[in-house]
Amino acid sequence: MPKSSGSKPRATRTVNVSPNQVVSANQLAKMKFSTLSLAGKFGKLLGKPYKPFYLMIYGQRFHGKSSVALLFADLLVKCGLNVLYVSNEEGVKGSLQEKLLRLGISNPIDFVENYNTSQFKGYDAVFLDSTQTVGMKPDEFKALKKRFPNTSFVLVFKANRDGTSKGGTDWEHDVDAIMHIENQSATMEKNRFPGGSTETIKIF
Repeated sequence: MPKSSGSKPRATRTVNVSPNQVVSANQLAKMKFSTLSLAGKFGKLLGKPYKPFYLMIYGQRFHGKSSVALLFADLLVKCGLNVLYVSNEEGVKGSLQEKLLRLGISNPIDFVENYNTSQFKGYDAVFLDSTQTVGMKPDEFKALKKRFPNTSFVLVFKANRDGTSKGGTDWEHDVDAIMHIENQSATMEKNRFPGGSTETIKIF
């Protein structure tokens, strides 16, 4: 709505809203929520994710879901975030090293093989690859978000033979965005972030 002549814009203020806090529509309109400005293909796909954000990446074997997750982790580090990558399925081994070299990733992502939530403190974003091998359930993820309210989580899921996520609808409700990887291309199937795209983009 156009402002009247001589009026000053209302100042916005950053507010952390707790899950039990009641907020009026007027209060919500004045709040300022932090977003990430992402460059390149991920910026085109995701738009500007709110901080913290919760993203699901899924796809069938050998279609590039872990490689896409690693490239996204690399971009987050370039944005100034501290990133921990839990490589529970592949492990921190020679095959992971080969993948990093092939993708040209040299930024300081931290890697660990075992899933240990006590190591998450101090990280802005944590990747779980894969969520199935970690053994996490939806209720455990809800508790994890409460325990680390300022941490973004990227959940890497395997896919069924028909291409659907093995996470199922229970997981789909717990994330802000869903990225489907097929033939090294990414498509956003769900996105709560401003400025995102629904087109399919070749990542590699």
